[in-house]
Amino acid sequence: MAPLNYNASAMKETANAGEWENKHGQELQKVVNSFCIDDLYHLGFSFTVADPAQPDCPLVACSNGFTELTGYSSQEALGRNCRFLLNGVPEEQIEAETRVKCRKFCAATAQGEEYSGDVDNLPTGLEKPWVELPKGEMVCFHTNAMKSGELFRNMFYLKQVELDEEPFILGVQVGVPEEFGLDPSTIDRRCQVAYQHLEANMTTIEHIMAQQFWYSAQMRRQIAPA
Repeated sequence: MAPLNYNASAMKETANAGEWENKHGQELQKVVNSFCIDDLYHLGFSFTVADPAQPDCPLVACSNGFTELTGYSSQEALGRNCRFLLNGVPEEQIEAETRVKCRKFCAATAQGEEYSGDVDNLPTGLEKPWVELPKGEMVCFHTNAMKSGELFRNMFYLKQVELDEEPFILGVQVGVPEEFGLDPSTIDRRCQVAYQHLEANMTTIEHIMAQQFWYSAQMRRQIAPA
């Protein structure tokens, strides 16, 4: 299985074209060091940790599953806000509302506030009855681009947590085929399966984090099998 990737020097070099100050690099080093957890090395699914206390809420850890999903190496991803996944996405396919809500989610986490749970920007024709999120969680769909330029539909699940009394954002992602030709009920079932996959992975992450850190987060509601 794939290891967790973390590289503080790469963060400092890649973030904002080298504009990070030494102070921020040192702070990120401390954060990255906290994720040297053996149990996380074996997580093969797409998993990220972002630090909203740092300027621009950079990624501070990611699994190899994330690099496989996006085509970006850990050296290219860490230390950057995840908006780099919009590079190459046509402007008409960028969901401005989803971006605004993601920024609000990051800002709320940094300020120690709970984000009002929501499922945003579902594909056309879908409803929201299959998942009810508590505060501090968000599920979104967004068109992203791999490093190669290939577009993919990214379903991502964000959760506000505290690790050793510091705020972080845990994220898991899964690519969902566009398949606009399918009827809404078929797409809905596939989205349910994708969400169940995300939730199961989040459960794994929370279990590991709770063993290694002073962990605090809202309790999650389990979704019933489709």
